[in-house]
Amino acid sequence: MKRIYLLILSVITLTLQAQEAAVPKWGSKVMKGIVSVLSYDKDGNLLKSGTGFYISADGLGLADYNVFKDAYSAVVVDTNGEKSSVEWIMGADDTYSIVKFKVASSKSSGKKKDSVAALPLSEVTASEGAMVWTLKYTKDKLTSCPTAQVSGVKTVADSCTYYTLSYGTDESYIGAPVFNAKGEVIGMTQPSMGSNGYVLGIDFANTVSIKAIPTKVNALALDAIHIPKGLPDSDGASLVYLYMKSNSMSNEEYLSLVNLFVDTWPENAEGYIRRATPLVDMHRFDEADSDLQTYYKLSADKALANSKIADIINTKLVYQPEPKYDKWTFDLALDHVDKALSERPDVLEYKMLKGQILMAKKDFRGAIDLYEEILKSDDRSPEIYYVASIAHDGAGDTVDVQIELLDSAIAMFPTPMPAEAAQYILRRGQLHSVAGHYRDAVNDYNQYCFLCNNKVNVSFYYDRAKLEDKARMYQQALDDLTTAIGMSPRIPMLYIEKCALLLKVNELDECINTANQLLAFDAENVDALRIMGYAQTQNGKKELGKANLQKAADLGDESAKEILKQIE
Repeated sequence: MKRIYLLILSVITLTLQAQEAAVPKWGSKVMKGIVSVLSYDKDGNLLKSGTGFYISADGLGLADYNVFKDAYSAVVVDTNGEKSSVEWIMGADDTYSIVKFKVASSKSSGKKKDSVAALPLSEVTASEGAMVWTLKYTKDKLTSCPTAQVSGVKTVADSCTYYTLSYGTDESYIGAPVFNAKGEVIGMTQPSMGSNGYVLGIDFANTVSIKAIPTKVNALALDAIHIPKGLPDSDGASLVYLYMKSNSMSNEEYLSLVNLFVDTWPENAEGYIRRATPLVDMHRFDEADSDLQTYYKLSADKALANSKIADIINTKLVYQPEPKYDKWTFDLALDHVDKALSERPDVLEYKMLKGQILMAKKDFRGAIDLYEEILKSDDRSPEIYYVASIAHDGAGDTVDVQIELLDSAIAMFPTPMPAEAAQYILRRGQLHSVAGHYRDAVNDYNQYCFLCNNKVNVSFYYDRAKLEDKARMYQQALDDLTTAIGMSPRIPMLYIEKCALLLKVNELDECINTANQLLAFDAENVDALRIMGYAQTQNGKKELGKANLQKAADLGDESAKEILKQIE
């Protein structure tokens, strides 16, 4: 029995020794591209560590997904002990447990060298029976490494390679590169099961990327990593991705992402104009101006480039007048848009941009001339009539001229009118109000409300009530004020307006009730006390009314004092 045990132990020992082999001649060379990856939580505490490796000289690498999960930062350490920060996550897949990362460039990290020691990648699938070697990061001199035979080859995830090896490796090798006899990487080590080892083929790395519009699964994998995400593999997809992220990121985060785009595709003009926008927001105007010049030089469509530059300059001057940037003026913006129009005079968007700039410059006559020219062409539309009306307002022309233009705009809409006509109707209603056409104004407000499916706010009901009051449509006005109070029951002004109107129509009891509703939460509201006191004096409750008027007077209301003098 003892002999049998010793024989079995001998066989096991020989098997284990067979798994370890001398380091191949290319081993010391490839070790330069194998790194230790250390991840940290949001407080800077070490989270996890593991082996990773570079796959391109610009700092692109691969590692096990679990090393990066929940991490807020990470560094990689090469065999020389040199540390590099992980700047970007370039893709992640938690199903096959792989992350593609990118370390900080030499420019951002202050390193002297411009590249890392990337490992050579095999372009040929290893065949069954082939010998492979697995190397992991170590500070010590490498004297041996696990070796095995490929015992199975299959395809996963869109024809990517997945290998089974003749033996398993311990957990310390997860994420480590696996090499063929030539010293080329065939894949990355996966967790072992039983006596078998598994390797995710290196071709899978090509599928791991940031998607312009990610799937839910892809998004969840990336969201579990809190390190900034990079860009998709192509400039076109990256531009879509930048657009999707532009409204959800801070200027600093977005600028960092656009910087990556410019560094990756320096000949793509679009990156420079995308970068100019956050630079303007951050008051880095000289840098923005330089980017606009580079954008123009690289642009194939000079007319489009001039229009975009004009738009950025105009937007800065209108929405961010301070701090001033003397290089950028409305005249400069006009010069750019005129250049665009000189090349493509029939482009309506360029004409409309010129109109916006003229309006911003307060050259309303110039804008009117431009809009009248457009209105004589086939490009006329409700929008042109609308902005022409605004221009006439700026020029100080009569309300009737403005209303006439809006009549023309509204007449262009089909019947029944679409929701987009609502703003035109509301604008006309406001102009009717200015002109004293109160019933016409109310009709427009009613139509606006209908086009909005009655989804209007408190201010709308208040404004319409004021118009209805002036149009002597008192019940409608009271109804609107009641609706407004129901929507916002703690706005004193609404109660005061309703009380005043109830007093006007001699609804004294309802006036007193409404004033009491206000005083229930604003006990010292002098307007409510004065109106209620006066209503009570007119409603046979003179002494009670005088008492409330006196309260208002004691609180400093001069009108209440005058009323008290009159009723003595």
